[in-house]
Amino acid sequence: MPEITHTNKPAIPGPSPDAAAKPVSTAQTLASLAADPNTTQEQLEKLIESVLKKKKAENVAAAAPKEPDWATMTEREALKADTYIPTIDHQVPEYLNVRLKDPEYMVVWASTDQRRIGQLSAEGYEFLKEEDIHPDFHTPLKFDSEHRYQYMDLVCMKVHKRILFAKRRKVINITHDQIKMHKRLPSSKHQNPDHIGQGMDLYEAESSIA
Repeated sequence: MPEITHTNKPAIPGPSPDAAAKPVSTAQTLASLAADPNTTQEQLEKLIESVLKKKKAENVAAAAPKEPDWATMTEREALKADTYIPTIDHQVPEYLNVRLKDPEYMVVWASTDQRRIGQLSAEGYEFLKEEDIHPDFHTPLKFDSEHRYQYMDLVCMKVHKRILFAKRRKVINITHDQIKMHKRLPSSKHQNPDHIGQGMDLYEAESSIA
């Protein structure tokens, strides 16, 4: 039977569970990569960049004000200047903006007066439909029961650019013609038979009389 010899030497302690479970810090990771001869400069730069981004995000999150405990918040605490209460800024949507699916058409808001609607319909205007709106555009208003897109006393209509631009060009041409007529000198000259002789105009007569 083999002889068992007992010694009083203490056993070498193994790694503690806490030490084994302790995560490796970022500094240790950087040091090990820097010491590794197989680590390239590109790998080291990427790791440093990721560490800086993570640190920046942590600093921003730490500096951000904390949401108050609304369950225990009282009105007196809410009125204190040092109490953080997040404010909400509501943006009023632009109700008259509409983005169409077909780029050859444009939107026109017209009065709901039947005479005006009849005139525009005769010129080629059409009521806007839900399928005419671009899929990426969120309409701030809803279509009514008659499937018309209205805002107060206005109704949204669509018209082809050929019709709308020709109509606007006609208005511009009329305006230009009116301006030219206003600036044009009078073609006929007034005559006074008592003071103007044959071959003399009004301005020559007035100078001769003076």
